Amino acid sequence: MITFEHVTKRYGERLALDAVSWHMDEGECVAFVGPSGAGKTTLLRLVTHEIAPTSGTVTVGTFRGPRLRRAKRALLRRTLGIIYEDSRLLNDRSVFENVALPVRISGHFADVEVVPRVLYALEEVGLRPKQSAYPLELSAGEKQRVAIARAIANRPAVVLADEPTKALESASARELIGLLKRIHDEGAAVLLVTTRPDVAEALGGRILRLEEGRLAGGAPPPAGAARPPGQAAYAGPPPQPPAATRAPDQPGPPPVPSPFAPPQPPGAESEA
Repeated sequence: MITFEHVTKRYGERLALDAVSWHMDEGECVAFVGPSGAGKTTLLRLVTHEIAPTSGTVTVGTFRGPRLRRAKRALLRRTLGIIYEDSRLLNDRSVFENVALPVRISGHFADVEVVPRVLYALEEVGLRPKQSAYPLELSAGEKQRVAIARAIANRPAVVLADEPTKALESASARELIGLLKRIHDEGAAVLLVTTRPDVAEALGGRILRLEEGRLAGGAPPPAGAARPPGQAAYAGPPPQPPAATRAPDQPGPPPVPSPFAPPQPPGAESEA
């Protein structure tokens, strides 16, 4: 699913990553641990193709190459859910609208498509009652839960988390890691970077260590970490529009297509 082949990244004279090679399977949970400046955020930015490697190749799902054209980069990012250290919520928009933003960016505008996705994501993180609130009215832990809801609203195949617990107290950090574990259990791959070994261990996946831009090694994938062949990418329970917006027998919107999802056998959709 994600492969780095001898990837090096320089910012001018500064070496951020030095010939790093590693692989992450579909549905796996991986945590990179290292001190500040070890190259963890650079690694995530290479996964999203926000930046290009100085040398080497990054492969994410069906997207491969040292550099992707703008259209392909945009398509790739629609299949990823990203949780930032500082949540990056828009203070002038409600919780609902913050979570709805990636859904609208992906091309879904009708309420029958947007509303069920947003409400499902907020239900997952326990913040549906806060949908009308604004970020400035939330605690730090609640803001990060909104960030998680925003990341999973399009039911991505991979969730990337960049130091998501750094600004949180212990109770909120444990809650957030519990949410990430549940998202992984429901089928999404999770890639976390953190300075804290205890956070990586709590997540329960494979742990790799970065030191001065180099991969220092790590444990092999735990048994059962990767999704069994043929299992679809993360979708969660299929969201349904509120009763007020659809007839009782009207089905909800189909899952968002993902280049990571394995092909379905003929007739699979009609049997679901």
